[in-house]
Amino acid sequence: MFGLGMAMFGGVLGCASAHSDRAAPGGAAGDLGANVAGTSAGGASDSGGASDSGGAPSGGASAMGDACVEHPTLLRSQGTELSLRLSPTLDGKPMAFGQPNTASDGGSVVPLNFRFYISEVQLLPKSGDPVAVDLVTQNGDAENYGTHLFNADDDDSSTVRVLAPVGEYVGFSFALGIKLACNQQSPRNLADPLTDVSQMTWPHTGGFLYLRYEGRYTAADGSSMTPSDIPSAVHMGGSITKEMVPRATVSGALPIDANGRAQANLYVAMDEMFRGATSNVDVSDVAIGLLSTPESIAGERLRRGLPDLHVFTLGEFQAIQ
Repeated sequence: MFGLGMAMFGGVLGCASAHSDRAAPGGAAGDLGANVAGTSAGGASDSGGASDSGGAPSGGASAMGDACVEHPTLLRSQGTELSLRLSPTLDGKPMAFGQPNTASDGGSVVPLNFRFYISEVQLLPKSGDPVAVDLVTQNGDAENYGTHLFNADDDDSSTVRVLAPVGEYVGFSFALGIKLACNQQSPRNLADPLTDVSQMTWPHTGGFLYLRYEGRYTAADGSSMTPSDIPSAVHMGGSITKEMVPRATVSGALPIDANGRAQANLYVAMDEMFRGATSNVDVSDVAIGLLSTPESIAGERLRRGLPDLHVFTLGEFQAIQ
């Protein structure tokens, strides 16, 4: 599969409109060189995408907790189940995994690997503080580690469920990744979705990817020359010494009542993701050593440009009687 050769050297960077910048116990915030997921001991940069010259965060992530708990305690025992159906699109049309999808230039894109983590979901009320909600399974149990892994090749993973209190909300936000305490653990000590099976771990160092994309482009004339605005791979992740999980914010009316269930599509605009990953954002401050790989640079460019992109958008909301 494409990217196998690069996988061992995929840089793990941050991505998003906001992230936490909390140093881990025992690690100095300014001493990250050899402890960044996706670098070797010879690395010389904080690859979390949040170095001093890499742009200040646009906000703070919610408190993600200090422990990596497989079975977290639910915040509430009752609520309305809100199901969000993750639906990748390309130029406004559904994007099929493993199949040719027509790009704007007439060529085709075949997604070969696309997956990312979601955690720390918060509903945004019309006024007041964000409301943290539980990520739950179809049976109503808490998702392991409060984390959901979307895998475009697994339809069962396409639905994210949260248990929401009644209220009028104008959107929601979520962390595009996993908490620091889990990112510091070996996948051998963790359960799904934080194992090697996730294809989000790298054996040459520590830590997890937060988002992974690999694909194949074919031009309209049949050639394989990839255009500059369609990346072959995008890898994003975070530091294993600092909390740098990015957050995405999605606007849209969510009138949660007591009917018991509600649903909406959460569209993932791949063309917007490509645009951010191939932008001309200067990432020279972190593009050092292993971090100079194309997929790592693409991931960092996406991270820094995400606040101005519309990668995630909310579809029509529907209350289910």
